Amino acid sequence: MTGRRTAVNRKSKLSLGQVLNLVVTVLVLCLGPAMIVFGQHIINIDEELARTGTHATGTIVEFDDVTKASERDIEVEFMSLDGTYHVTWAAVDHDQHPEVGAYVTVVYREADPSHAIVLGYESDGVWFRGAGTLITALFVMIGVIVAISVAVGRSKRRKNAAVDGMPVV
Repeated sequence: MTGRRTAVNRKSKLSLGQVLNLVVTVLVLCLGPAMIVFGQHIINIDEELARTGTHATGTIVEFDDVTKASERDIEVEFMSLDGTYHVTWAAVDHDQHPEVGAYVTVVYREADPSHAIVLGYESDGVWFRGAGTLITALFVMIGVIVAISVAVGRSKRRKNAAVDGMPVV
C-alpha cells in the first residue's frame, strides 16, 4: 500500500453549545420525576412521624384563606413536653375551613419539636409530588407532539420524493 488515505465517515463531535443544550435538556426532563421522588420522600417522612411522634394539642393562630392553593395555610402553636411553645404550618385544602382559635392535633419529633405536622392537613410533599406530576405530564405531551410532527414531516417528504421520482431515503 502506498501512503494513500481513503475518506472515512466519522461522527462529528458535539460543540460546547450542543453539549450544554443536551445537559440542560436532560436536567429539565429529570425535574418532574425528581420532584415526584422528593415529594414522596417528604410524605413518607411525615407519615412515619405521624406513626411514631409525640402528640400535642395545638391552637390555630392564623389562617391564610387565599385563592392561590399553594399559599393557603394555617399557623399552629403548640407546647412540647418540656413546656416550650413552638409554631408549625400546614397546607390547607380548599374543602377545609379551619377557624382561628380551633384546636388541632400536632405530632412532633420529641428530640426536635421544630419538625412537626398537623394531623388532617396536607404534607408539603403533596405539593412537590403534584407539581412534579404536572411537569412530567407536560413534557411527555410536548414529546408526543414533537414525535408526531417529525413523523408527519418525514411522511410528507417521502411522499413528495416518490411523486417527483426521486429515490426515497
